Amino acid sequence: MISDLVQSLPLELFLNKPRRIDKTKDGLYRAYNLWGDLDKEWFVQFLRCHFPDNITVINFFGPFGSPFYIKRKFEGKKVFFTLEDVEHPWTNRNLKYSNYLLKYVDLAMGYGEVNDKKYLRFPIWIRRSFSPEAGEQEIRSRIRQINETRYKKTQECVLICGHDKKGTREMVYNGVKDILDVKITGRWRNNTDELWTKYGDDKELYMRSFKFNICAENNNTEHYVTEKIFDAFISDCIPLYYGACNNPEPGLINRDAVIFWNKDGSNKENREKILELKNNEKYYKEFISQPKLLPAAEEYVIDRFAKLKGHFARILNE
Repeated sequence: MISDLVQSLPLELFLNKPRRIDKTKDGLYRAYNLWGDLDKEWFVQFLRCHFPDNITVINFFGPFGSPFYIKRKFEGKKVFFTLEDVEHPWTNRNLKYSNYLLKYVDLAMGYGEVNDKKYLRFPIWIRRSFSPEAGEQEIRSRIRQINETRYKKTQECVLICGHDKKGTREMVYNGVKDILDVKITGRWRNNTDELWTKYGDDKELYMRSFKFNICAENNNTEHYVTEKIFDAFISDCIPLYYGACNNPEPGLINRDAVIFWNKDGSNKENREKILELKNNEKYYKEFISQPKLLPAAEEYVIDRFAKLKGHFARILNE
């Protein structure tokens, strides 16, 4: 009898329906448990720019809620995109989404290196650093701007984060709090309201006034590189970084422009370098004047844009 009752219940009860479903004004693009104003979302703007005549519904999913919901049939195409690390072993998202649900979607994007015709490595820092409508020259110009722009520094160090579940930010913070004045804004250990009261919640504008930025990743996973270190570069801060096995985007980032924090080893040299940068203006100017992104970064971003366009063309023509 119990078996008969279970079989009679609506399928949705077992598929964990999403808490929110957003649609563009024309209903063409839909997102499940992801973004708010979908008409302003990066991927939607990219599609509007490169495929203005598209009439195929595209459904966007992320690593939230139940993966079983994504396996259902939907009108149009299905795209899985993760802002989170799904490859860190034995985590909840790893157990649910480590395969990027490639069997059930038309295109999947994330941080990992996956050899599959339906997968594209497309880390969030690309979306955060470049316009969805950018062409080749705009991309090159943007990277030059990141490398060459300088801002007047009036404060020492900033840490912006909403949580620190893995203790990565606290680790770096504890290592420098006695030698740097660290302003912490966000929900975690907040000690200032400047971001909101003086800078209108403009994160980039606020960060421009700092010499250093603590920008540790949530997890230390190979290839998992979010926007954090790029936000530091864009704001002309020296990143105090931990993550991606301390080898973020090899060949794209100038390692000499970053201070990498050691979790298990000594940070004596890092602390000495930070003090020298803090107290020696000549040394600081030489350090901050280094290119942050290497020439290969231009070709990589241009290639990601081209491949993304190719993937969308593929799924829209299938």
